Order: sequence, then C-alpha cells, then structure tokens
Amino acid sequence: MSALNALKGCSLDGTWVDVPGHSVTLSLRSPAGTIPAVTYTLVLEGVTDFSFFDEEAAPWGGAEVGDVQSEHDEDSLRLDFSFGGEASGLAVTCGKVLLHRTRDPEPGAAGGGP
Repeated sequence: MSALNALKGCSLDGTWVDVPGHSVTLSLRSPAGTIPAVTYTLVLEGVTDFSFFDEEAAPWGGAEVGDVQSEHDEDSLRLDFSFGGEASGLAVTCGKVLLHRTRDPEPGAAGGGP
C-alpha cells in the first residue's frame, strides 16, 4: 500500500488495542522539522492477530518507523512495522485499514498558537 510509505520516519505516539472490538489504532507524528507537521491515525479493523516484538527490554528513546511492509490476500492484510531496525516492531493481521491524515496548524497561523 503506497499510502503507508508516508509513515516511514514518523514517530509512534501511541497504540490502542480494542480486544473485544478487534481493532488497533496507531497514532503517528511526522518527523521533526516537517512543515506543516502531520498527525496520522491508522485504524486497523477486523484484527485477528497483533504482536509487538523487541530484542531489547529497555525502553526506546524514540519510536521512529523505519519500514512498513504489507502483504495481502483476498480476505486479510498483514502489516509489519519496524522501528529503527529489524529487531523491534509491530505486526498486525486485519481485514481493513483506514489512514487519516491531519495537518497541524502552522505556528503563528490564526488559532495555531503563539
């Protein structure tokens, strides 16, 4: 999915897993210095498998998406996110993907802050 390429370099802000609803929501932010800054909300519906893996037990200093891979068949889509390398990431198998993109107000713009 070419739209997912926009997530490379973004920082993972949060992950919400709704087990009864079979959905996972990821919030990601564009790389520092991107103007205008963009927030991505990736909603994965019909989730049948979700896993997180990391070879290190230490907390991450940052969670930048290094790569996103996707595989799909007629019934499902598998997404694999790596963070900084192949040693850490997320893997999700789902039935539907929704990607929302919101541009943050530019500093100094009306209603955009100081």
